Amino acid sequence: MAPPRPGRPAEDVHATDAPLARLRVMLLDPRAHAAILTACAALILFARAGASPLANYDDAFYAEKAKQMLRTGDWLTPHFAGSVRLDNPPLFLWLMAMSFAVLGVNSFAAVLWSALAGVTCVALTHRLARRLGSDAFESWAAALVLLATGYFLKYANHAMFDVFTTALFLAVILAYRRAWEGGRAPWAVVGLITGLGVLTKSALGLFPLVVVALHACWCRRVWRSLATGAWLAPLATIAVVLPWYGYQLVVNHDQFLSEHVGLLLLRNGLGVGLATSPHSSPFAYVRELCLIYWPWLPCAAYGLWIVARESFAPATPYTSASPVPREWKPRDSSRLLFTWVVVVLGVLSAAHEQKLWYAMSVFPALALLSARALATWVPGERLRARFVTWGFGLATAAGAFLALTPIGMPAPRRPDIQALAEAARSMVPEREAIQFSGAYYPAVAHQFVFYSDRSLVPDQGELAPARTALDHGRWALVERDRFPRLSPARDRRYVPVVTAGEWMLVHAAPAPAVVLGRNGPAATGARGVSPE
Repeated sequence: MAPPRPGRPAEDVHATDAPLARLRVMLLDPRAHAAILTACAALILFARAGASPLANYDDAFYAEKAKQMLRTGDWLTPHFAGSVRLDNPPLFLWLMAMSFAVLGVNSFAAVLWSALAGVTCVALTHRLARRLGSDAFESWAAALVLLATGYFLKYANHAMFDVFTTALFLAVILAYRRAWEGGRAPWAVVGLITGLGVLTKSALGLFPLVVVALHACWCRRVWRSLATGAWLAPLATIAVVLPWYGYQLVVNHDQFLSEHVGLLLLRNGLGVGLATSPHSSPFAYVRELCLIYWPWLPCAAYGLWIVARESFAPATPYTSASPVPREWKPRDSSRLLFTWVVVVLGVLSAAHEQKLWYAMSVFPALALLSARALATWVPGERLRARFVTWGFGLATAAGAFLALTPIGMPAPRRPDIQALAEAARSMVPEREAIQFSGAYYPAVAHQFVFYSDRSLVPDQGELAPARTALDHGRWALVERDRFPRLSPARDRRYVPVVTAGEWMLVHAAPAPAVVLGRNGPAATGARGVSPE
């Protein structure tokens, strides 16, 4: 410690420096890293959770299904706009509906489970790195890289399934690492959590079980794994998913096969019955990662090269049938990470519908690979200590910045639809359906239905349903460009009562009085509404 300056008592120096010294010691203590990283993740991910309205794709769609579960009491069969929709399994919808029941139907309750899953992913990534043999700095770096990945943070604040599915993926890999040491219980946990993944994301929930199986084969542990209870994993998975899938096959057989199997798995997944999509490419995911995974892309690429080299290096042969469990080796960790990345990106790259958030479960693996590179490039303890101290400082500062300032807040998502939804909630009687008349129903329907609390009936591309609804005294949501065809200038039967952006709420003449705000959600606002 530097000598005290003239005129400054020594005890004042100790009083000032001691708290900072204790803080630095705590930050550099590996035993405290998991708790501090979790706290930083919670601060960053919850700073603005639910601060803006839900996006039309796909947040409002899922949130409306969850809201319908809560209000109808039908927790087994999801509904949207009054119709049965079986394209998604129910687990995440159940959780969202429970948060609605406790916190009310609002944006924060909708994104709560994604934000919690994001915090869990950071904590589990740190834990997994330790279990894979990484030292304290590499484990810290893996968690911090994930927490500093913009794409991951973005979807941890969306009311979507993907970050939650990623948390389940990490939990399966951790259970598998425990199963390597022997015992049947961890294998049952592998299957149980995989089943929860299938109930969240359908076939994509099977990814961790595929990674586990291929890794066991590669490491010549098939018979050893079966002898210690690996056969329990698929049985536990089936036991978890069978009740809901069996129920839908019995109660909604044709629609379930059409929507969940035919549309979700065969059409969107395998492209059955569709021409090759111009957006599909074997390298689409790699190309997108090269565009968005900065500044960590060079680290991940070098880490992948390291684990690939270690994975295929010669090693002492091991007999899978040996009764003695083999100790987990560094090469086993390398093969696990390599298999993880190749399976997720390889399978999804062969799919017809390709969206990067489907591959969210690869981001923890990329964080672990990036940490491997950073651990190689930062070998000295003093330099590592500086990295850790500054890393925690920047994470805390980022969380405080997000929580205390409005800078960087995302722009409102479709304020025109928000405004029209409030108008419909105020003026359209409850339980009365609104007729849609526009080019593309999903472009506005999800957000409009969630925030208006009114059903929106598709028009199948024709004007007749809108005219019929209006002639019977109901309302229609009409695209502005379509209104002249619906109601020519000489025909004043239909009146645009409220207009916002490219859409208008239309009613038969005479136009009813415009009433805004009655029973409307305070979060939507009526900016951009133009009474006609």
